[in-house]
Amino acid sequence: MFRFLIIMFSAVSVISFSSSAVAEQAAAEQTITLKKPPEILAKWYKPANKRQVWLHTMFRLRREILAMKDYSAKGQQTELEKWSQNFIKDYKSIAEMVPEWEKFLYLDKLNELDNAVKSQQYSSIPTILKKISKSCMRCHDDYQTVATLMFRSPDFNNKIISEGFSGEKISYDEIMKQMSDSVNRINIAIKDNYFETASDVIGPLEQQLDHLATSCGDCHQDDGVPVQRIMNASRELLPELAEQLELKDQKKSGGKLGEYAVKVCAKCHSIHRLSSDLKFIID
Repeated sequence: MFRFLIIMFSAVSVISFSSSAVAEQAAAEQTITLKKPPEILAKWYKPANKRQVWLHTMFRLRREILAMKDYSAKGQQTELEKWSQNFIKDYKSIAEMVPEWEKFLYLDKLNELDNAVKSQQYSSIPTILKKISKSCMRCHDDYQTVATLMFRSPDFNNKIISEGFSGEKISYDEIMKQMSDSVNRINIAIKDNYFETASDVIGPLEQQLDHLATSCGDCHQDDGVPVQRIMNASRELLPELAEQLELKDQKKSGGKLGEYAVKVCAKCHSIHRLSSDLKFIID
C-alpha cells in the first residue's frame, strides 16, 4: 500500500507586474503530502470494530486533560487523582493499539505527571500536560485529516441503489448522473423556451431522488433530519417549479431550478462529495 498521497495544485494566476523569476516561481506546481496512518488503525474503527474505540479514546484524553487542568487550578486532589489515572491509562493505550506510534509518545512524562499529582504540585501540572499534548499534535498534524477521511467518511464507491429509475439496481455514480442529466435537461429546456419538455422531466427527477433517499438510512439511522430536510425541500420546490413552467416564466423558472440545486443537491454535496472524492483517492 502506498504510504503517501500526493495531490498537485497549480497556481491559477500571477500578478502582472511581477518579475519573470517571481512569476515562474508562483506558477510552479506545489506539492502537498498527506501521510497515510498505519493499517492497524482501521482495527479500532467501525466497521472492523463494533465500537469507535480509537475515536472515543481521543475524546476521553481531551476531557481528561481539561479535567486535570481545572482540578489542579482548584486544588481538588481527589478528582485530580481520578482523572490523572484515567489519562495515564488511556495515553498508554495508544501504543498498545498502534505500536508504530509509540515512538511519538512522551511516556516518560507520565511518571512526572503522576508524581506531581500525588505530591500536590498543582502549579506544575499544566506545564507537564502542555508538553504531553505536543505528542498529540505530532500525530494530529500528520494523520488526523487523512484518518477522518478514511475511517469517518461514508464510502459511496460500492454502494448500490436497490431500485433505480427503470427498476434495475444501479450504482451511486449512475443515480447521480441521472439526476444531473435531469436537472440539466430542465435547465436547457427553460433556456430554449421548451417549457412542456422541462415539465416532463420533473416526474423522473423526483423519482430519482426518492430512490437515492432509500440509501441514506444506512448512515442516518437515528437521525433522519438531513434526509427529511432534503426531501421536504424537494417536495416544496418541484411543484413551485412546475407552476412557473406552466406560466412559461423563463426567469422565475430558472430561479426556482437554481434554488432546487442549492437546497437539494448542494446541501448533500457540501458535506459528502469532497470527503468521498478524497477518500477514493487515498484508498
